[in-house]
Amino acid sequence: MMEKKMILFIAALSLTVSVKAQRADSLRMDSIAHTLSEVTVKGERPAVTVQQGKLVYDMSILLQKKGVDNIYEALKEIPGVSEQNGKITLGGLSVTVVLDGKVSTMTPDQLETLLKSLPASRIGRIEVMYNAPAKMQVRGAMINIVLKHSPDGGMPLQGEANLAYNQEHDARFGERLSLLYSRGKFSMDMMYLHSHGNSYGTTGEASHHMLDDGTVHDINTLLADHFHSYGHDYRVGMDYNFAQNHQISFVYTGSISKSHNHQNTTGNVNGINLIGDHSNLHNMRLDYQAPFGMKLGAEMTYYHEPENQNLNSTLPTGSLYYIVDNDQRINRWKTYVSQEHQLGRNWSVNYGAIYTFSINHSLQNYTEVIQTTGDKPTSSFTRLREDNANVYFGFNKDFGKKLTLEASLAGEYYHTPIWHQWHLYPTVNLTYLPSAGNMLQLGLSSDHKYPDYWSMTNFTTYSNGGYNEITGNPYLKPSNEYQLQLVCVLKDKYQFVAWFSHEQDYFVQTPYQRYDRLTVSYQYQNLDFQQQAGVQTALPFKLGSWLDSRMELTGLWMREKDAHFYDIPYDRHIMIGLATLKNTMTLSSKPFITMSVDGSFQSGAIQATYDLPASGRLDASASWHFLKKEAILKVFCNDIFQTSVINPHINYMGQDLSMDFSCYRQLGVSFTYRFGGYKEKKREEVDRSRFH
Repeated sequence: MMEKKMILFIAALSLTVSVKAQRADSLRMDSIAHTLSEVTVKGERPAVTVQQGKLVYDMSILLQKKGVDNIYEALKEIPGVSEQNGKITLGGLSVTVVLDGKVSTMTPDQLETLLKSLPASRIGRIEVMYNAPAKMQVRGAMINIVLKHSPDGGMPLQGEANLAYNQEHDARFGERLSLLYSRGKFSMDMMYLHSHGNSYGTTGEASHHMLDDGTVHDINTLLADHFHSYGHDYRVGMDYNFAQNHQISFVYTGSISKSHNHQNTTGNVNGINLIGDHSNLHNMRLDYQAPFGMKLGAEMTYYHEPENQNLNSTLPTGSLYYIVDNDQRINRWKTYVSQEHQLGRNWSVNYGAIYTFSINHSLQNYTEVIQTTGDKPTSSFTRLREDNANVYFGFNKDFGKKLTLEASLAGEYYHTPIWHQWHLYPTVNLTYLPSAGNMLQLGLSSDHKYPDYWSMTNFTTYSNGGYNEITGNPYLKPSNEYQLQLVCVLKDKYQFVAWFSHEQDYFVQTPYQRYDRLTVSYQYQNLDFQQQAGVQTALPFKLGSWLDSRMELTGLWMREKDAHFYDIPYDRHIMIGLATLKNTMTLSSKPFITMSVDGSFQSGAIQATYDLPASGRLDASASWHFLKKEAILKVFCNDIFQTSVINPHINYMGQDLSMDFSCYRQLGVSFTYRFGGYKEKKREEVDRSRFH
């Protein structure tokens, strides 16, 4: 029997693609038994079901054998979800992640930190909407993480403790404690995470740089970055049901982090850059829900990040020395009210208003500057006020039990000292349910994206010994995206998605080798547009009772156009292929030991003037569940062949630049223990999207 399992295991390994792209995951089914008077029928409880035009995932099934540590990693186990450039995407496109249907003022980066600090066991279910209605206060695709409510039986105090260690080039550690308390009408959940350690990475840069005076400089540098950091993340949430179907909720989320960078640049450029960074975040949210369909709430976020840099560098055309203090302080407030009504004849309407107000205080103070090349940097201060007002109206209509129409229209006003814009954002979903477990949905969605606050300042910073110049863009404006998509789900298993999207004023950071001085400028700029047309399929399959697998295939056409990019306008397009295969194997039932082998591959792609080569990865992990499955010991090795890093290059209309990033496999071990019959609590996330 063991030999048979080993043969099948090797076969599964050979099917796994050993390179990176988008990480897909394995849609697994759990076996349940029903006894019917001397007859036992074995069936499968689906990990995903279709409910009211959305895909609802039972994460207890999906994660049963995975040994996933936190919610962020759990998200990547959902079909179509992957991580690109450090961001969660759905079908290769941007997606909004919320907790318990509540959209927060935290930025994506802050939200990511929170998701990584919350244990995966806190998830009750996850709802995926490829086209969220306006009443969700989200446009476009949405992933709603519904956390578990108060404990089901067991002790009034329950908890989970986790210890983690991982080693890339250097070691990092994490310690986490989550508690849940419930008594009568009151419940409270608490979380604390301490993370600390070191990291190391290198960036090689080769530049063939031509100047206006006819000279040509071949710049070859190697930047070595030694990074040390530690952080504290904490969260407290309380719910009180003061009357029947009346609930008031309060959540506080905070974090403190410190880091120290020692960057050493060698080659044609020689320099030392010392960076000290300290950030802290405070977020408070209050929500009220009434039984007659009304919801209202308010939220406040305070973020502060002071930073100090000391750069001493020698370039082929001169030298640069400076000491600078950077400081970012952001205050953001949000308030909302919404109402839903159930009408007769299968009609329902919803409407509401959201107002967000923020002030960004940013400072860049050069205390000492000695420079013999280029323009000398100068100190500056900015105070950016941003107002965003949104009103919406929507309706639902059921035409029998199989056909549903959902439509909404939102009007939004965006105001800054530079921009005064009104936009309308329509959303339409037509959902057909021919039979149980099958869905066909046609949707039109619209969305906007806002740049982060630091990229909108008029500040300049330097990297790579001063050869790279990073500048903000006060004229950067939000982008607007419109998308048409078709979603098909068969038998609560197989998923097929096709889409076309057009994003006007798409913004991205792209380097430009300047001709007036020996500098590579990096700046976020609005392109004319980006377009995508793609198809994606998720195909789960099983081999006996011990192997669950899922293959995910994506074909994508992408076009980017900018007629005003310096003196080198471009209109580029490319076909991209992505493939992922995830395998989960039960090696032993007693003791309960599972193993996962996941592989992915992505063909070459583009980003503005960048060319991105093919990449991929192979990951493996094993989990041992013991002490009645309340304890989990996990060991893992990610990016086994060190092929996941994308090394971009530019060779376009006189621009000649390439980069080579270091890549290290990651080894690690984690231990998790749950006590008191720990079941998690439903809480929401904070929008961390636009802070650094």
